[in-house]
Amino acid sequence: MRNLMYSLSALLAAIFACAPTAAAQRPLERSLLWEISGNGLQQPSYIYGTMHLMCPGDFAVSDKTRRVFASTGKLVLEVNMFDPNELVVLQQKMLSDTPQSVRLSPERYAWLDSLLQKQAGVPLKPFDNFRLSVLAALMAQKAFSCDSTRSYEEEFKNMADSRHITLSGLETMEEEADYFNKAFTDEYVLQQLTGFDDMKKETLLSVQYYKAEDVEAMYKMMTADKSMDEQSRYWLLEVRNANWVQRMPAIMKAGSTFFAVGAGHLAGEKGVIRLLRAGGYTVKPVME
Repeated sequence: MRNLMYSLSALLAAIFACAPTAAAQRPLERSLLWEISGNGLQQPSYIYGTMHLMCPGDFAVSDKTRRVFASTGKLVLEVNMFDPNELVVLQQKMLSDTPQSVRLSPERYAWLDSLLQKQAGVPLKPFDNFRLSVLAALMAQKAFSCDSTRSYEEEFKNMADSRHITLSGLETMEEEADYFNKAFTDEYVLQQLTGFDDMKKETLLSVQYYKAEDVEAMYKMMTADKSMDEQSRYWLLEVRNANWVQRMPAIMKAGSTFFAVGAGHLAGEKGVIRLLRAGGYTVKPVME
C-alpha cells in the first residue's frame, strides 16, 4: 500500500497543473532546498521538494541536503505513510463503493482492461473493487523507464531513523486520500489514462528539470498541461498548500524541522514558498 501512495503522488507530479504565474513575480532560484527563518523563529527550518518516485540511476541526495538534514531535529512529510495505522486508512479509502465492472460501460471496461494488460501486464479484474485512482497510480509507476523505483520519502525516513529523530505528517492519510478522491473523478482518471504516452514523456521531462533543481521550469511545464481541471487544481494544490502553511508555524516554533513535500508544491503564486513569505517568513534557497 505504501507503493500505492508513492505512485499516487507520482501521478500528481506527472500531471500537476496550477494557475499561471503572475507576470510581476520574480522567478524562484534553482534549488530544491529552502531555508525558512524569521517571524519569531529561534532556529531555521527547511523545506525540500521531492519527486516521489525516481529511477535508481537518477536518484541522488545532495551533500547540501544531507548537511542540512543533520542539523534539524525532526522530519515532516506530506503524510506519514510509514505509520501502519495510516496505511489501513489508505486501503479503506481506495476501495470503490461499486465494482468497476458495474460502474463502467462494457466498452470502457474492455478498453481499460486492454490498456492495463498492455502497459502493466495485469488484467483489470483484480482491481474491480478499487477506485480508478488506484489504476492511475499503477500506470504512473509504469511511466518510468525502469523496472524499480526509489523514493525520497523513504530515503529521508531511513536518514531520520539513523539519527533517532521523529517523523510526522503535515496531513493525515484520511485527509490526503479524501483530496485525491475528490480530485480524481472517474472521467478525469480515464482521460489521463487515455494520454498514457504523454504521461511518459512528461515524466522524463520532469526528471530532467528535477535534476537541474529547476522548480520554476517544472512548474511551467506542469502549468502547460491542459488536461488538469479546476476541481483537481483546487483540491490537490490550493487547499493542501494553504493547510500546510497554516500548520507549519507551530511545528517550526517547537524546533528546527526538515519538511519534505512534492516539488510541484513549491513554486507558483499559491505555492508553499510564496505563501510562507506572505506570512512573514524569510524563505531563501540553499545553494551549496
